[in-house]
Amino acid sequence: MDTKPFELGRTNSDPDDWINSTVDITVNILNHRNKTKNDYSKESMRVNDLITRELLGRCIWKYSEAFGKFKGCPFWSIKAYNFYVSQKSKSTALVAKNLRHEHTFPQILLIKKMWNLKNPTKKIIRDLYDKYAIATVVTKEENLKLNSSVVGLRSETISDSNIWLRYNNEKIVIKLMQNPLKNIFYNYHIKQMKEAKVI
Repeated sequence: MDTKPFELGRTNSDPDDWINSTVDITVNILNHRNKTKNDYSKESMRVNDLITRELLGRCIWKYSEAFGKFKGCPFWSIKAYNFYVSQKSKSTALVAKNLRHEHTFPQILLIKKMWNLKNPTKKIIRDLYDKYAIATVVTKEENLKLNSSVVGLRSETISDSNIWLRYNNEKIVIKLMQNPLKNIFYNYHIKQMKEAKVI
């Protein structure tokens, strides 16, 4: 088995720095929102929420990319993995054109969970991020199918308690590769992945 897709994508930085920074920044954004939301008019709050949602979305992205957006990402569909290892060139443009870093739990649903927190702490956010802020490398076609009106999972989930059912349900089946490397994201999710029968 070629382990290159699972090897660290950012060799000049520590994944823990990405993880800790995104958690810290998220807590600050949420606490600021909670402290100031009564200071805004209805229209101003609508704009503030749009900006806040975008900033939280970027934090979720950066957390899910802690080990790498493509190379280094702990979760790969079999089709995405086969495409990647079959390419002689691993150019960023080629990868970005054919593969997607697909959020296994839709960002908007995680942001709603965070917005409902009365007192967000680093521990609470880290727990939420560990459970929900991860992504899987899938092919462009798999991503289009997930987001299609037939499957309807662009901003929906099958289950909050097992996010991996997104890839194995009556509308779509996407099988995943087993990660041979010790990765904290992968190890956290392995039990639920097995329960969802995606590996």
